[in-house]
Amino acid sequence: MNVPVAVAPGDSIPVNSDGAPTSPHAYPLSGRGGVIVGLLLLINVVNFVDRQLPFILIGSIKADLRLSDAQIGLMAGLSFAIVYSFAALPLAHIADRWSPRWVLILSLGTWSAMTAAAGLANSFAHLVFARAGVAASEAGCTPSAHALIARLILPRRRALALAIFSIGVPIGSTLGLMLGGWINDVADWRTAFFVVGLPGLAIAMIAWLTLPRLPPAQTTRIAPPHFLATVRHLFAMPSFRYMATASALYACGSYAINVFAPAFLMRVHGLTASQAGLRMGIVFGVGGLIGTFAGGVLADKLAQRDEAWRQRLPAIGQWLSLPFAIVAWLTPNLDLAVFALTISYMMGLLYFAPTFAAAQSLVPDRIRATASAVLIFCLTIVGSSVGPLFVGWLSDLLVPTYGALSLRYALCSMGVTITLSAIFFHLASRALPGDMRRSL
Repeated sequence: MNVPVAVAPGDSIPVNSDGAPTSPHAYPLSGRGGVIVGLLLLINVVNFVDRQLPFILIGSIKADLRLSDAQIGLMAGLSFAIVYSFAALPLAHIADRWSPRWVLILSLGTWSAMTAAAGLANSFAHLVFARAGVAASEAGCTPSAHALIARLILPRRRALALAIFSIGVPIGSTLGLMLGGWINDVADWRTAFFVVGLPGLAIAMIAWLTLPRLPPAQTTRIAPPHFLATVRHLFAMPSFRYMATASALYACGSYAINVFAPAFLMRVHGLTASQAGLRMGIVFGVGGLIGTFAGGVLADKLAQRDEAWRQRLPAIGQWLSLPFAIVAWLTPNLDLAVFALTISYMMGLLYFAPTFAAAQSLVPDRIRATASAVLIFCLTIVGSSVGPLFVGWLSDLLVPTYGALSLRYALCSMGVTITLSAIFFHLASRALPGDMRRSL
């Protein structure tokens, strides 16, 4: 039975009795669908501007608040990851049961306000508290946006739509580093938090006026299952277990690079904050944009022949990423280091859109946000906590031997996690087709 779902004035989406859109599945990637995905992209840009901002400010924050590398890793890595990971799960469940639209809008407004509040920090504890607030609210962004994309965009264009949304990661990372470095040099790190944080409040209002309204799951015949039942269902599938493990291992190196690469360029290559921000902007902008977008396009095309490519492609990307990462940390040539890091980042991010598209293809509409949140939990609780904290700890440990070069060798240790990530993505590629057949 088809029933109209109230959306923005003049729009309706045909759905069946469990609230899932019928075929044709909502919008193509043009017209209204393009506006929706474009707005979600903008929100994700703001998400990662706010998330990346502290990394380019590390030098100033460290000097002002007298912090160690281990404390920086704790603030930007472990504490952020723990709060983000555990907040993502209930927020995603609320999005599935209530409204992914409202979870996304309220999350955006809250993390923007908390980013600005970080500029008021006068101690390590205050800064950790503000960043924890950012983490808790940003945790509602990706699962809710993925659920909206899965329900509002045609399935055959889903990986591309997720890729477009996901290029907000490199765009936001680039803007966060470049704006943060520039504001830090012309003013100070506190001003950077104020200037970057506040515009998100206006974008939250735009999202409230623009994003379509979908029915909460409890008003339909089939409500989302209990959260623990959903988790058991997900991890009963070998492909999901493998892709979650692979993503977590990739994130160990990726988050460590996000946190410490600007500091690496400043310490090892003698750059200022704005110079390091510009070069890391190139890395995230060029490498991230191409890698994320290419991952979505290639996955949609190759998966038409064999669904295994949704995880085979990420495995190949990790293997190609590894040698360039090692060159980036060990070469004494600045230009070569930036070039190698760009290629490494590009190859690594081939995993993102295909992996989340594969996860969305394994589950029904009523648990899509939760599926993304569980995957994010795995890659965040392991990746963004263990990676930065370990690299920061190892860098401090190696200072007596290598001095300012200690960070170079600490970052090289992440080559192990890249290798393991490639192996688990390969295992996921072998299990995915069978799991998809059984989930139909």
